[in-house]
Amino acid sequence: MSETLLVQLQKKRSELEGELSSAAQKEAALEKELRTLEEELAAQLEEKIKAKNTAVEKLESAKSDAEKRLNELREHPKSSQMPEEPSVEEVETEEQQQESMEAADIDQQPQQTDEMKEKHKEDKKRKWL
Repeated sequence: MSETLLVQLQKKRSELEGELSSAAQKEAALEKELRTLEEELAAQLEEKIKAKNTAVEKLESAKSDAEKRLNELREHPKSSQMPEEPSVEEVETEEQQQESMEAADIDQQPQQTDEMKEKHKEDKKRKWL
């Protein structure tokens, strides 16, 4: 009986060693797959970062160009006007008409100070430019 028990124990040990070997192989395969997935994820994130950085650079460039144009318009308002844009005089005439209409409609409101009117005019000029 001890011989059959010994054979059974050896058989059981052999099965367990096989399971252990199988589990170790599965673990190694999963670690390799995980490493591959992490590498792919890192590569995709790097691509997204590059794309975002490119978009940011384009926006910064556009912002810089817009600031340069704005500064040019401030320094040389007449020479840099485009033909389809209304002139400053036209904008001022429209503003004066609108202000006189608003003043006629609202007799009860206190009169705006000269500074507020000038600020309002400058804001409208900037919108047209």
